[in-house]
Amino acid sequence: MATMGFLLLLVMIFCTAPVFAGTDPVRISLDGVEVQCDSPPVIAEGRTLVSARAVFEAMGGDVSWDAAAREIAVNIGDRNVKLKIDSKKAYINGTEKALDVPARIIKNRTMIPVRFVSEAVGCEVSWDQKNRIVNILSPSNEEETALTVIRSIELSRKGDSVIVDADGEIADFTSFVMKNPSRLVFEIKNAKLNGKDGTIQTGDNPYMKAIRYSQYTKDSVRIVADLTEHSSGTVSRSDSMRTAYLTFEVREPDLPGENEQDVSVSEEDQAVLDQYGLSAVAAGARQKLVVIDPGHGGADTGSRGYENGTAVLNEKDVNLDVALRLQKMLKAAGAELYMIRTEDVTIPLYDRQDTANELGASLYLSIHNNSYINSTPSGTEVHYHGKHDPPMNGISAMELAQNLQRTLVSNLGLQNRGAKVSPELAVVRRTVMPAVIIEGAFLSNPDDLKYIKTDDFREKYAMSAAKCIIEALNASI
Repeated sequence: MATMGFLLLLVMIFCTAPVFAGTDPVRISLDGVEVQCDSPPVIAEGRTLVSARAVFEAMGGDVSWDAAAREIAVNIGDRNVKLKIDSKKAYINGTEKALDVPARIIKNRTMIPVRFVSEAVGCEVSWDQKNRIVNILSPSNEEETALTVIRSIELSRKGDSVIVDADGEIADFTSFVMKNPSRLVFEIKNAKLNGKDGTIQTGDNPYMKAIRYSQYTKDSVRIVADLTEHSSGTVSRSDSMRTAYLTFEVREPDLPGENEQDVSVSEEDQAVLDQYGLSAVAAGARQKLVVIDPGHGGADTGSRGYENGTAVLNEKDVNLDVALRLQKMLKAAGAELYMIRTEDVTIPLYDRQDTANELGASLYLSIHNNSYINSTPSGTEVHYHGKHDPPMNGISAMELAQNLQRTLVSNLGLQNRGAKVSPELAVVRRTVMPAVIIEGAFLSNPDDLKYIKTDDFREKYAMSAAKCIIEALNASI
């Protein structure tokens, strides 16, 4: 009987084994770069399951988890994807899709069939049998051959302009000025360098100290002119649009007192500042645009808080409430603001950062609250891009994130989860200005949820953010 049972077990194993079974672990490659997964791919029912968070965030998606509903939501580009654990149904922009195998939780990680990634975001998925690698090719790679090639970047003979020559039209670009130090930034989209990143030294040039250029993203080229104290620059193109010109001139120096800290504040605004113990934004920092992004919105609820199995709170609503309180405080302080949303509307993830980039913002703050697959995690954390990112516009994302973390933890009294380097997050990866994401507390934690529902939490969240933003703006000049 024992022998027969063993033979039967062998038959079951080999009959259900996938065609690429083997002893080596399965790996994932996205556009030729291996994806580092916190949980390795597994094979179930002849299908490869991968970490939803690892794969979608590597593609620039925003992933959230609804613990009570056992549902994962992904916003990536113009697509909203939802999968429920142990269900063979998924939804892409509200349209039902069938799965070969359901999403599952394995070792506290949400695992989904890799083939669904292809359907969800239009990727190509293939299997490398020899190396046991699942290759995922994102849709954007299909257009890589169409990228405009930047053939040369040269300083003119007179030294008053930079000439950028391309093999096709320089059609989609943005330019903006950064302060402290002063720089003109020219970013060409859908383009690639004909060579490596580089620097052009300008010697005693009266307009600029140096020119730097790089392949900023896989499909955009960035050129930065480090300006001298009293110079400015503009961007123009030739009639064919195949050549761009960064032209410089000496501008009039700032008037005395232009950057002085003292500013006049109305009685109404001063009352708001006094109420929250805030300072006014200095005159010299009032032209620096701050973008406030209340995360999620509309069809995208974000995380959800549950009590006794019933949804009682959507993250999108808390984020907006905090952001509107923050708007009131910063306006009273005299900050220049742009709100990504001021009502409950759906805004694609990438549109948020693209808007801030096009506006030439000096600072980007994303308001969020957290969730996890179980109710244990609690507390506050702040995310930024990297420890070695240079300050821009006189503002350091790392210093701002660390100051926010200290201030939020002190005022909210929640567990300190730290200021974290998170270059994989779309908000901090795609913005061209210093950007931070605040995760105030966990909707999946009963104690945090109870606090999140109060005005006290939301006021202190907004007040802490306002205080740190004002300090960053004033220090930048």
